[in-house]
Amino acid sequence: MNTKLSKFGYLITSLILAILLAAYVNGQHDTSITRNVQSAQKTPKGLKDGAVGLISKKRETISVPLQLNGINTDDYYVSGAPETVKITVSGSPALVTSAKNTKNFQVYADLKHLNEGRHTIKLKASGISNDLTYTIDPTDISVDIAKKAISNYTVQTKYDSQAIANGYHVGKVTSSVHNVEVMGTADVVQTVQSVVAVVNLPRDTKKSIRQDVTLQALDEHGKPVNVAISPQVTTVDLPVIGGEGSRQVPIKFRTENGDAKNFEFSANVNEVTINGKMKDIEGIKSITVPIDVKNIHTKQSLTVKPTAIKNVKIDPEKVKVQVTPKEQN
Repeated sequence: MNTKLSKFGYLITSLILAILLAAYVNGQHDTSITRNVQSAQKTPKGLKDGAVGLISKKRETISVPLQLNGINTDDYYVSGAPETVKITVSGSPALVTSAKNTKNFQVYADLKHLNEGRHTIKLKASGISNDLTYTIDPTDISVDIAKKAISNYTVQTKYDSQAIANGYHVGKVTSSVHNVEVMGTADVVQTVQSVVAVVNLPRDTKKSIRQDVTLQALDEHGKPVNVAISPQVTTVDLPVIGGEGSRQVPIKFRTENGDAKNFEFSANVNEVTINGKMKDIEGIKSITVPIDVKNIHTKQSLTVKPTAIKNVKIDPEKVKVQVTPKEQN
């Protein structure tokens, strides 16, 4: 009897322990589910745990050179393409800043398999991180493709001879560039008649000029032709040399043996012409006519020779002067 009761007690005890164990396990499972639900509620959909702080974005517009890919520029001439374009990139601040600073990408127009003529091409970009989005401005471009033509020309120098001061002349003009290559489409290159370096001179130039000049291609009518010139700039030396010349200068009376304020003077000319080397006559402002007023008490006419100047010829050589004494109070 006691043995039966003992076995029954063990069974009851085991059953109670099993129930308690099951309840404990279910409680842990519910707690885990609750934690997972709370975690899911706190974490935005589509982001991993700890990625909440990476939702900020940055946007930058960058100016970059436009690359022309897929064409041999030694054989073909491409016109109409801009030198630079703008690309706006968006994404994480770190990636956008890196793209802006390094510019380790390119924007290009793919000209591969295109024939001669006009084409509209959609611009593309390569080398940009897949985590960035971008837009290109302009989105497409129109270009003209033509077989390249090259011709050689001798540089001619030009200047306005009317800008050279009187009595000066120009010596031998030299250019640092003698021959150039003109490149462009065949039909345009054929219209080029000359390549010139036009020197800009100030009015009344008296000194030699050294000037860097951008070369121009001209057609038969002297109008500019839109072609590429290599090299583009030359240095021109234009020597200006002073020679014989003449100038008009006023006469100036100077009295001897008397005070000029006591006389009135008039002459048959107000100016004379001086002739000579420009270096000798350049600084002369007037020519002096000396008048000896000693013993002049009434109106008199005199023929007077202007004061001579070394290496300078004066025309006329003599001046007729009328001298009138002023009435004395």
